[in-house]
Amino acid sequence: MKTKTLISITLIFLPIWNLWSQTDSNLYNIRTLDIIENNLEDNLDDENFAPDELLEELEELSGQRPNLNCLGYETAVRLLKLSDYQYYQLQLYLENYGALASIYELDGIDGFGKEERERLQLLAKVAPVPKSSSFFKDFFKKGNSKLLVRYGQILEHQAGYDTSRATHYAGTPGHAMFRYTFDTQGKFSLKISGEKDPGEQFFRGKQRYGFDFYSGSASVKDFGILKYAVIGDYRLNFGQGLVLGSSLMSGKGGGAGNIRRFSTGIRAVAPTSESDFLRGCAATLGNSHVSGTLFAGRTFGSTDNCLGADFSYRRKLFRVGARAVVHSQTDTSGTVLAEKLKTSFSPTGFNIAADYQAIVHRHLLFGEISVNQTGAVGLLQAILLTPIPTLKIAAIFRHYGNHYTNPLGHAFGTNTSNSGETGFYFTGDYVLSRHVTLNLYADYYRLTTLTYRTDSPVQGMDLGLSGEINITRNSMMNVKYSFRSKPENSPESVYYKQIQEHHKHKIRLIWSNSPITALKLKTEFDWILNKYPMSHEHYAGLLLYQDIGLTFAKPDISLHARVAYFDTDRYNERLYAYENDVYYAFSIGSYYYKGVRGYFVVRYKYKWLSIWLRLAHTYYIDRQVISSGLTQIDKPHKTEVKVQVMFSW
Repeated sequence: MKTKTLISITLIFLPIWNLWSQTDSNLYNIRTLDIIENNLEDNLDDENFAPDELLEELEELSGQRPNLNCLGYETAVRLLKLSDYQYYQLQLYLENYGALASIYELDGIDGFGKEERERLQLLAKVAPVPKSSSFFKDFFKKGNSKLLVRYGQILEHQAGYDTSRATHYAGTPGHAMFRYTFDTQGKFSLKISGEKDPGEQFFRGKQRYGFDFYSGSASVKDFGILKYAVIGDYRLNFGQGLVLGSSLMSGKGGGAGNIRRFSTGIRAVAPTSESDFLRGCAATLGNSHVSGTLFAGRTFGSTDNCLGADFSYRRKLFRVGARAVVHSQTDTSGTVLAEKLKTSFSPTGFNIAADYQAIVHRHLLFGEISVNQTGAVGLLQAILLTPIPTLKIAAIFRHYGNHYTNPLGHAFGTNTSNSGETGFYFTGDYVLSRHVTLNLYADYYRLTTLTYRTDSPVQGMDLGLSGEINITRNSMMNVKYSFRSKPENSPESVYYKQIQEHHKHKIRLIWSNSPITALKLKTEFDWILNKYPMSHEHYAGLLLYQDIGLTFAKPDISLHARVAYFDTDRYNERLYAYENDVYYAFSIGSYYYKGVRGYFVVRYKYKWLSIWLRLAHTYYIDRQVISSGLTQIDKPHKTEVKVQVMFSW
């Protein structure tokens, strides 16, 4: 990669070095995307890693501006970025003085001030608490339905669809899915989805029933002591994820407020990808102080049956919980085959855990400890300090024993399995001024078991420093530098995998601006350098792209487009970037080798009908063949088209 190329491309884009634009939702902020990117890098060897989990979480948090008079805990902390102390003081004020009549009342609540009130004015609202209604009488009257249908396809011919080959796909190259949801009054929900992958048959052959994958769930909540109940597909998030956790929206690089898992309990789902979730039933009983959950199901795509329970006790400043899960394996006839399970790839046994969370003088302490059937321990302890309003400091210590396993867990860490890892993570957010916010994080860890691309125990370190500069109300700049030191197998070793040092440097620059309400722009530059000190090798990669977003009220049309240039020495220098997509589709583009990529997404909405069209094209400058095997394309370009229709009533 030549320096002249970098300079030339930068000069081309420099005059339009403006703004950042995401989808129609403002939830995909830069720190959320940093977390997702780190999760991608840390979970490359995890077959169950899927964006559906992110979509479900973001869908629950999205929608209209939340009402401060009936604000949920997760929405307050995760979306509005309130501290636990602020949320407690807000609830105490509402309990003592009733609903807010004006957002200016925040100035008189401990933990809030003028700047915090001005920030919340843009994100939240103050409105009367909705009156309760007759659930059964208004079941259909206040119900909302959405039916989403999508079709997508790669236009170039792929080798796998050549029927003259000995091995080829049996089906068509199109990807199809549907998703229907019905919700009434926030108390009853029905979700059904189906998906056909490219290459699968459709209503013929092995797939005579249509889609190759179906999912669905029915749930009810907030009926007296019945807080939540679901039949069908669901996910669980309790404690910090050492036993039950699937959240991917917390992790490294997300700031002090994003280091923990949220104990959201049961989440009814209807995923459109065959990712890791439970199929069965679950229910939570209790009140605002005490609750208990029972669940039973099978992990989709495996023979792991799960039976478990969770207990939680909550007061205003303190919460404690405990849980236990029993795992067993079955064959196709349903017979328990525990005696045949000899390897770690077929986990069986149990997990028990206890966790707590406490607010002490504006500071937050939380943690969880777990033990599995071998006696191995998983431990996570964290603290979130707010010494002054402009400074947040957080630290996490975690230790996961070599034989610790958690088939349904996903706790903070570098290893996907939360096994054989000990580490200490530190992060801090400092509001330097009204316009500048700084973030620093550092993670030092030791992996004591064999992991992806490391055949012996290693020590690693992650560092990051970023700054957000609000130039004007509609203009923002973000600068980030990150460093990772993680030894890995040397490609030169043949019989014995020798470990070599691997240093990764990464720089990201973002400049965003919205000159008028209807126009949003974003320019981003990413650069990566992989260095191997033992062999004196180094490889680099860059990505530079310009986004433009246009939104019109009448007619209701929005357009998002991107043009990107990328140049990497190898696949290992690939760079990730979030891409705008159709509703309920999450795209993180992986840019590698040398080429250009462009796409546009158009959305038109008329009353109960919404239509999306997405067209993306990638042209490779340095190769004439793309991919290999069944997905090989004997051309230097790849074109993807996607059409989606949604009916709402």
